[in-house]
Amino acid sequence: MRQLLDIWIGAQTWIFETLVSPVLFRFGLMEWFEPAFNAVEIVMLGIVQILVIALGMRFLERRWPLEKWPNDDLVGVDRVYTVLNKLGIVPLAVFMVTYPISNEIEHLVRSWGYAPPRLERIVPWIHDSALASFLVYFILYDFAAYWLHRAQHRFGWWWALHSLHHSQRQVTVWSDDRNHVVDDLLMTLALVVFAQFVGVQPDDYILILMIGRLVESWSHANVDMSFGRVGQRLLVGPRFHRLHHAMAGPDERHIHDHNFAPVFPIWDILFGTANYDGKHRPTGVDDPEVEADNGRGWITQQVTVLGRLVRALLPRRFRRATAL
Repeated sequence: MRQLLDIWIGAQTWIFETLVSPVLFRFGLMEWFEPAFNAVEIVMLGIVQILVIALGMRFLERRWPLEKWPNDDLVGVDRVYTVLNKLGIVPLAVFMVTYPISNEIEHLVRSWGYAPPRLERIVPWIHDSALASFLVYFILYDFAAYWLHRAQHRFGWWWALHSLHHSQRQVTVWSDDRNHVVDDLLMTLALVVFAQFVGVQPDDYILILMIGRLVESWSHANVDMSFGRVGQRLLVGPRFHRLHHAMAGPDERHIHDHNFAPVFPIWDILFGTANYDGKHRPTGVDDPEVEADNGRGWITQQVTVLGRLVRALLPRRFRRATAL
């Protein structure tokens, strides 16, 4: 394990010193030295994730597909989302916006005399186990993500953004990253602020994101699989999360307001949003405007959904005028 870690750090250092550092020096951006070094690792982790999805998860989808389509043309744009997100292109744009904001928040909090509590200070025995510390932070992170996900469905203006994620009729392992950049920005900023307030360390945060996103990619898989009767209540799987993407119908207007948890179903169980009925339902949305996202390219989707957000933020009388 130590040898693998040394190889990983060596590769990260070589890429940074050979490709990234000269660019920073050339354009006088050396104040971004540390964030850029971390960004190299994010790209490397992204490549690993893409390989796991493309070679591992896609194999299972092809071998045991839940839904069979004449073609998967609608999935193509989701692959674009995955590459842009996993390789750090969209996260870099989000980071450029959120980094100064999160820094300002951190300085403001420190000026109040508040120091983020390290978990080890509150529960000293965890200090002896890096794994235990990581798992507790992971659980806290997932708890925050659960409530933010519920907020995406609760507030009309946020649903205008998040509906892009639900508009896909052909949900696959590529669908997890299908999000509007403003939605990504809001989620990232909220989770970064949460991480600062509970004391999650940067190294833990990156690993949490990587593992969490892989679980979320798998939970979108086009397979009828779970982790078993007990396991499906411990970890989110495709059968559990697919219900969250179910298309609403006359008898189930709010079917997608269930199974919000990104990784640990315990939050849905505790707060009454879990549904384990196991029924197979078509995925997508019953709103024609949102349904029209299917078949659009990445840029068109981003522009169209931004228009939905603007209309959702307008007073009701202006929304009617805009619709006319």
